[in-house]
Amino acid sequence: MTDVAHHYDQLLAEHYTWMFGPFEEKVSEQQELFKRWDILGEGTKTALDLGCGSGFQSIALANLGFHVTAIDLSQRLLTELAERKEKHAIVALQGDIRNVLQLVEAPYDVVVCMGDTLPHLESKDDVIHLLQAIHQLLVPGGKCILSFRDLSVEQHALDRFIPVRSDANTILTCFLEYEPESVVVHDLIYTRQGEQWALQKSSYRKLRLALSWLITQLQLTGFTIDAQESHRGMWFLAVSK
Repeated sequence: MTDVAHHYDQLLAEHYTWMFGPFEEKVSEQQELFKRWDILGEGTKTALDLGCGSGFQSIALANLGFHVTAIDLSQRLLTELAERKEKHAIVALQGDIRNVLQLVEAPYDVVVCMGDTLPHLESKDDVIHLLQAIHQLLVPGGKCILSFRDLSVEQHALDRFIPVRSDANTILTCFLEYEPESVVVHDLIYTRQGEQWALQKSSYRKLRLALSWLITQLQLTGFTIDAQESHRGMWFLAVSK
């Protein structure tokens, strides 16, 4: 995931949390999602957050009583998580989630991999191997929550331009360039500097994962599909071992 790591280090990590709006609102949103799917920590229950970013899901899980291990490639985002976690039981690790079996030890009651993390992997084989690793890490009956954006249907012409977020000082737009198995995401960020606007730009590839393909791989791995929902272009899946 070299291009992904470089993209976040050089451009996106600085603006990552801002993209989603107020941090506390995002945490509350994730917390309600977990509660709706009976993801509740009791006693010494443990959770693993793969691709944790700045900690929306990690802090939500900690609020629900879990002891959380959080993994991400970006040290900048992990530092932000450390600053926000306060007294929560969250251990943050920098690393590639494809090596999760070398980074942590089983078992976990819950594993989450959200925020469109799965398409950041380099290949569908990587996705399959990660699903197998998650299955191995979970206790019997343990649950996994996944979210991702289905990019399998190609957009054309001006539909490939997506306004992400803007305010008085920052504008983020992305442009999608479709390839057979992936999409090149070009991020353009304008920031106000006095009376001038400065442009930063970078790109990286995301996998074109179809919902039907992912469900099939989950079932082949040994998961049961408990629920699936779509919100603002993102698919959310709750599965159990």
